[in-house]
Amino acid sequence: MKKTGFIAVLIAAALTTAAFAGCSDSNESSSTSSKRPPRTSTSAPSVTEPIGTNVIDGELGKEVTEKDTAFTLNSVVSALNSETGEHFIYMDITLRNSMSKEYTLSTLNNFYIELPDGSEVYSDIRTQLYAKQHFNDSKYYADPFDIPSNGQFSGLIGGIVIVGDITDFKLCFFPTGDNASAKGTVIKYDIKASDVIDPPAEVLK
Repeated sequence: MKKTGFIAVLIAAALTTAAFAGCSDSNESSSTSSKRPPRTSTSAPSVTEPIGTNVIDGELGKEVTEKDTAFTLNSVVSALNSETGEHFIYMDITLRNSMSKEYTLSTLNNFYIELPDGSEVYSDIRTQLYAKQHFNDSKYYADPFDIPSNGQFSGLIGGIVIVGDITDFKLCFFPTGDNASAKGTVIKYDIKASDVIDPPAEVLK
């Protein structure tokens, strides 16, 4: 009788230990998973450098090389919206990519205008709609546009809306290359009213 009772006690102890171990594993697993940050596909990429801290002064028609990108602002084109009196600003650019991979740029991400009062103006979709109606498809490129690997892109892009008469402003370009968030460097062009031209005949439909 004593032996049987002793065996029963051992079995009960073993079962209790197994049950406790199972609870411990379960709790540990639950605790570990709760510490993991939730995944989301909409998280914005982290920016590793402050925006626009390295300013390069550009000159109209002169090539500037930065981050495997050789950029030339050939001209600044303005089309007057006769209905609103606004000026639609477009950029005629040449960009040479010395990297072995293609990447994509856009007016919205890579260009802006800095007005004399320090305010900034960005891409406006109305300018692209206007260009689609009035500009030659072989000369104008809507956003986004691809820069070929070890190749060159040339054409008219944009644009940005300026209200009122054309005055002096800065046209600014981020040479981001294949990293759209790499905006530590900005190339700024001092544009005078006399630098802005009407759309050339070959651009118009």
